[in-house]
Amino acid sequence: MVGVLLAGCESPVERSIQPVRRGALTVLFSADNQGVLSSCGCPTNPSGGFAKRQTIIDKYRRVRPDVVVVDAGDMFPERPNALKVTYLAMALGRAKYDAVALGDQEFALGVSRLRSLASEYRLPLLCANVRDEAGNLVFPPHVVRVAGGRRIGIFAVIADQAYGFPPREWRQGLKVEPPLEAARREVRELAGCDVIIALSHQPMADTQELARSVPGIQVVVSGHDDAIFRKPVKVGGATIVATGPIGRMLGALTFERGPDGDLGTTTAMMGLSERAVRDSPWVMALYWQYVRKAKGEAPPEWALPAQPAAYESAEACAKCHEKEHRQWLSTRHAHAYASIKRKGRHEDPECILCHTMGYGREGGFISMDETPGLARVTCQACHPVLSTHHDQNVKTEPHRDINARLCMACHGLVESPDFDYPTYRPRIFHGPPEAGKK
Repeated sequence: MVGVLLAGCESPVERSIQPVRRGALTVLFSADNQGVLSSCGCPTNPSGGFAKRQTIIDKYRRVRPDVVVVDAGDMFPERPNALKVTYLAMALGRAKYDAVALGDQEFALGVSRLRSLASEYRLPLLCANVRDEAGNLVFPPHVVRVAGGRRIGIFAVIADQAYGFPPREWRQGLKVEPPLEAARREVRELAGCDVIIALSHQPMADTQELARSVPGIQVVVSGHDDAIFRKPVKVGGATIVATGPIGRMLGALTFERGPDGDLGTTTAMMGLSERAVRDSPWVMALYWQYVRKAKGEAPPEWALPAQPAAYESAEACAKCHEKEHRQWLSTRHAHAYASIKRKGRHEDPECILCHTMGYGREGGFISMDETPGLARVTCQACHPVLSTHHDQNVKTEPHRDINARLCMACHGLVESPDFDYPTYRPRIFHGPPEAGKK
């Protein structure tokens, strides 16, 4: 790690944060954390993660007295992991955000679980347009904070749709009110506030329609959309800000009066990359607690592509495919476990899952002592057959189902943000097997 990120030294992004005039209000905004406490440290310079975000939040709070922190949803992971969710809730409670919109990934946990987390860790979870079957709002619709001598009203809405591929249905037993109707009601409720902020967990077209159709909102924070606005976009009377996917960025919108008394706004968009921002020590302490605890827990449920009937080492395949095996040994797949061992992440279940074969499944990776041959990404990751497939007359076409979607089960946006299938594929391609050795 470069010198600027050594313990006790401020990162370049931290050093860029300066004090402002008394009475200035700074709104820190983010979205789409995707359940990441700490980015994985892979060589692809992963971005985001609660730990890097918190470093910047803590610096703002040190140098500016009036800061409001909001998030537009998908704070928790898409893939269910109850233990990870608990530790994220612990971090979120300690971080003292002012408002967090409930996204579809939060609702996928279930209202009861969310209420329990909100109560135990004092989480400011908001949603103004989701009701139970009796017609009652399931969470508070808004909060009012005071900062910079102003009353700031914050509310949240979510789109009435399932997200994901395949779509993950979160609306069972719930009624979703049209976001525009809920937004108009919230603006009326918050009419006495100096600033009204809407957290919009919707596609960008709907977020823009919200800003256009509901007068009285000053700021709209976009969630669950890939758009990144390096500069705010004015729509109607509102300013839309957007930090894009997988929690790569944190934004700061500052309201400040100039020497002439006029109120102006400035925006800073800060990338949370491995090389630019250090991790918050207290969040990392929680992360390592989670890792130690996770060692004794079942691995997270993670839908990976088709798995073989049994797991075998690459050496079992080498008996018939010696040339392909030699080529595989030259790839990073052959050293997948060693790569996370170097980063100290070899006990994180989410890292182990993609850097070994069959972790958490019958016959799969257990440990380096018991199953060293599975501590890699072996042939079966792309060819889910057994080494006896030829004897059993099971033919496999080597190009079958090897496509970007297969690879992105592990090379996802969070874990491998720079993944590009046409670039990566040649690095592992070994050509068709020799004649008679299919």
